[in-house]
Order: sequence, then C-alpha cells, then structure tokens
Amino acid sequence: MLANAHITDAPVYLDDKSLLGICEEFNVPELEIGQVEHSTLGSVGTFKLPGRGNLTPTDGSMILLSPDPELITLSSNPRKALRFQLHSKVDAFDAMGLVEEKSTTIVTHVTALFYKRIFPSGKRGEAGKYTGEFSITRLMQRDINSSTPIVEIDFFANIYKVNGEDFWPD
Repeated sequence: MLANAHITDAPVYLDDKSLLGICEEFNVPELEIGQVEHSTLGSVGTFKLPGRGNLTPTDGSMILLSPDPELITLSSNPRKALRFQLHSKVDAFDAMGLVEEKSTTIVTHVTALFYKRIFPSGKRGEAGKYTGEFSITRLMQRDINSSTPIVEIDFFANIYKVNGEDFWPD
C-alpha cells in the first residue's frame, strides 16, 4: 500500500446485498484488548501483557440520511441481529495520480444487535437523520482481493483470528 492512500467512499449494505440508503456515518469500534499487569519479585518494574479472553465490548453506531423503511423495522427488534457490510474504497495515489493496481476495497462484515434507535428526525430546511447504536457480536475485515480475513472476531463462536490464524493458539 502506498503512503498516500485514503478511504474516499464507504457504502453500507444490509444482509450482504441491499444498499442502506444514504449512509452519512457507520462507526465500527476500535478493537481494544484488555491488559494484565505483570510483576515478579526482583524485577525492575511492572509491565502489561495482553490477557486471554479480554476483548472489550464492541459497540458501533450509524447515521443514515435516507433510511430504508425495512431497516427501521428490522432495527426496532433488539432480539434480532442484523448483518452489514461496509465497503471502504481505498484509493492510492503517487506523483502521477491514482494508482489503480494499488487501490482496493476493504470489506468489513458486522453482525449487530441494536439497543438504541432514534426515530428519523426532521428540521425545516435540513435533511432528516436516523441514528442507531448497536452491540457487535461478529466482526470480520478483509481485502476484497483476498479470501483470508485481516481480522475475524466472533463472540458466540469464540473466534479471534488475525490474518487467518488464531490469536491465542492452543
């Protein structure tokens, strides 16, 4: 990847197929691994190491400018998970302009349970917005040109993989 690459667009799809209207923002959480303090007798100090089974809860949010009525209905049921795909278009540039062979799309798969939903709002002269917040039960990210996920987390299946390999080998 070139140093001068950035995300220029990121359409969001519901159930891996239908575009979600006009999405202004889709926030996937930062992945934070809990730390365990390590201190031994005779050591010069204390340091932190990653702890097994210590991923922090993963919450996300979305803001839609033009929500699909089906999404409003589906996200109103906090017992039913929804599956999304975020297609982040990464454009790479050099001194001669766009470098198409270095540009790619990063696909982020999210399975989410909505726990907070704000009804579409309206204000004269401004576009209405639909906001929802959710808890993520599965998160997988991959380059569209590769079948190996960059990272895969599934809390129900007890999966945490980086580049297709278990983060904590047995």
